[in-house]
Parts: sequence; C-alpha cells; structure tokens
Amino acid sequence: MDGKALKRTFSWRSHNIVKEKEFDFLLKKAVNLIDETQEPWKEKNFGRPPYPQKQMVAICLLKVYFGMPYRDIESMLRSNKSFQETLNLDHVPDHNTIQRAMGKIPLEYLQHLNGKLAMAFKKSDRTLPSMQLDLASGSSMNPGRR
Repeated sequence: MDGKALKRTFSWRSHNIVKEKEFDFLLKKAVNLIDETQEPWKEKNFGRPPYPQKQMVAICLLKVYFGMPYRDIESMLRSNKSFQETLNLDHVPDHNTIQRAMGKIPLEYLQHLNGKLAMAFKKSDRTLPSMQLDLASGSSMNPGRR
C-alpha cells in the first residue's frame, strides 16, 4: 500500500435490513410456537379483561431477547405497526402490564419456548442470541425480570 490507510466502510443500511428481518423472523416464529402451547398461567375471573396471555408472552420474549427495558419495548411496539399486526394487538399494553405479565410466566415455559426458538433459528441457518435464564432464582438475567 502506498501509505494510505485502508478505510473500511460499514453499510448501516444493510445492517438495519438484516436486523429488521431478524426481528420479524423471531416474532413470527415465537407467535407460531406460542400458539401451539398451552396457556402459561391461570386467569382469574374478576376485574378488567386481561390482554391475551399468548400475546403478552410474545411481547415478554421480545423484551428478554433484545434486553430492552419495559418502557422501551412499549415504545417499540407503539411505533412499529407491523409488530402490532403480527401480534394482533388492538391496543399496545403499557410497561406496567408487560412487567406484571413477565412475573407470571413460569421459568419452565420460557425454557421450553427458548429451546424451540433456538431450533427454529438453527434450522433456518440464523443466529439467535441466547436468552439468559438464571436457573437458581427462576428468572431471566436481563434487567427487569422478576
């Protein structure tokens, strides 16, 4: 080389497209897997009608996989109409509702979904960031999980 530094360029546009496809793939696979499983917890028969459990599980999975705080996942859902459509949400739950749902999901249920999602990603030759589950405390290692 003639004294000039080799400059590497990074295509953020390509990066963003890949990430959008990754989000979309994860969400669609998660929704399909969640639909095949039983309800994760027993609902009470009083009070305001809750958001459907399976929708809340999908939202919580997104929160855990991408390490987002509850307020950020709420904002992301509000700003992304395609996520709302994929999750079949008429109204986006607020961060407190998402946090309460997260506290209700049994660890075994999350481990089962994590294993199935990992296999789906492996079969499609994609990389899925592992959901960090703390087996001793029965919670996720990511912030905000009780």
